[in-house]
Amino acid sequence: MILLALFSAITAAGVALAILLLAYGRPEDDRGGARAEMVRYFGMAAFAALLCGAMNALETAGGGVAAAASGNATNVMSVGLLWAGARHLNHRRAVGAIGIAAVGIFLLGLTFLIPLENATLLKTAGLGVFAVMGALECARRPLGDLRGSRLLAWTLGLYAAYNLTRLIVVAVVGTAPLLEPGPISAEATALVSAVTIALVSIGTVRVGRQLDDRPSPGTRAHDRGVLRRETARLIGAHGSARITLVQLPELDLIRTAHSVAHGREMLRAAAGAVDDALPEVVTGLPGRDTVFAVSPVSVETDWIESAVRRAFARRMPSLDCVDVPDLLFEHRVIRSVDPLSSLMRTARQRVSRADR
Repeated sequence: MILLALFSAITAAGVALAILLLAYGRPEDDRGGARAEMVRYFGMAAFAALLCGAMNALETAGGGVAAAASGNATNVMSVGLLWAGARHLNHRRAVGAIGIAAVGIFLLGLTFLIPLENATLLKTAGLGVFAVMGALECARRPLGDLRGSRLLAWTLGLYAAYNLTRLIVVAVVGTAPLLEPGPISAEATALVSAVTIALVSIGTVRVGRQLDDRPSPGTRAHDRGVLRRETARLIGAHGSARITLVQLPELDLIRTAHSVAHGREMLRAAAGAVDDALPEVVTGLPGRDTVFAVSPVSVETDWIESAVRRAFARRMPSLDCVDVPDLLFEHRVIRSVDPLSSLMRTARQRVSRADR
């Protein structure tokens, strides 16, 4: 019976994670915005719930204290991440995933130091506290104004009540009801978890349909959209557009000698130089190593390069740079948006391989 209940919880968590990734998730998501935040936090919560069910099943099969400790940690993390994600959606002071993971790691280590029954009670208390805070956060505006948030709030509230009830029963009559068949047994808890995961998934999907899916300004995805729209406009008006790629050949050396942040500032300075020299040209940083600029074909490439180099040199004193790094230019005339998309995709893949 316990294995069937755990299998139900694992299946519910797996389905929840699949729904989030298929409906809203994107590989290498850099879009920013409310929906992306929801996918990150609620997706991590579903993954933690999936691991929790797997660890509990392993414990039942004889996995010992290590499996129990991992199950306790991931269980608390799953509900804590829901609370943290709701805070992000309400634009309140951020509680990062690292902070929630630290709570889980603390409980993981504590499970090895105290009796397993006491660790389970601490886990139950943690679930109750995080579920109460999550329910209150889901009821708070602006998240509380969205369809589906009420279902999230009620589900987490009832889940908190169930866990707190378990604590009260243990305080009154001891731990025997946890080990015997009944409404607060391990089997019943696994089934309650499965139902909770299913209801949270439904509420999350309803909320996700209403969240803003537009990339936030300053994100690479936002720049990709701006570049595509400007390219389509120029092609529609003139039949073609010029794509100029600006790179710093010494960028990797700058990152190594100084810092990644300094390299990022240098690349932004190059993008700013294009804006200074060519205010009518649309620029963007769709990758981590290349500035893209979209301009009419009538603009001379030699003039573009000389004007951008002068503007780039003027920006160096603000970055405390004595030497002016060289800029490498590449120009392409295109008659559809597809070549631009291909160039941006190549830039992203090149950066991804470099990061690995």
